[in-house]
Amino acid sequence: MVRLDRLALVCVSTGILGAGWMVHRAGASGPAAAFRAEQRIATVNVFKVVEKLVQSDRYRPAREAMMKEYDVKLAAAQQELEQLYGKINAAGRESDEGKALIGQFQSRQREAQQLDQELQAKAAEFNTQQLSEAYRIAVETVNELAAKGGYTHVIATRGAVSEPLVSTNVAAAVQEILARPAIIYPAADDLTEAVARALKVDSIEAPAADGDHGAGEHGAGDQPPADAK
Repeated sequence: MVRLDRLALVCVSTGILGAGWMVHRAGASGPAAAFRAEQRIATVNVFKVVEKLVQSDRYRPAREAMMKEYDVKLAAAQQELEQLYGKINAAGRESDEGKALIGQFQSRQREAQQLDQELQAKAAEFNTQQLSEAYRIAVETVNELAAKGGYTHVIATRGAVSEPLVSTNVAAAVQEILARPAIIYPAADDLTEAVARALKVDSIEAPAADGDHGAGEHGAGDQPPADAK
């Protein structure tokens, strides 16, 4: 019963504070009202800007060069495994040479798997660094344009609330909702396109997903061939 009383007290107190805030806002005058009158709020889809920025020539060439280098290393490991696989078949798995080759194949495969994991970790770190820098640049640009436009607040929002949610599970749907904090805002006060133009990424389309980079048929992530066990 004590807990219910406390809960009721909190609710009543909150209601009083809320009512007082509304009354104060409606009948406000003096410095407080003047301060609020000077506030200007804009919105920006910073996620969209960052997506375009990381796909621009500022970042994409370095990322593609890194992935090309990693692909060469993984391809070399894959080629060695395929050569060993062919030698095992030629020698026969029950022969002394075949058994020795099986052991060599399994050892090289473990090394290739470790290389694949290391390269994926490095790629993830590199991509994260690019994303972090792109976000910083986007925010700095937003600040500059907001200052020029006389905006005191900029809300980062992703998509209009009128757009339907596209997620197929609760967790993702919640993230979509949280990414849309602005319910009503004039299109004229949205800085997204202005920021994209300032960064010269306004003509870039939505990014395509990067392909997986891994070994092939007998590559780093596969199990040893059935006749090599």
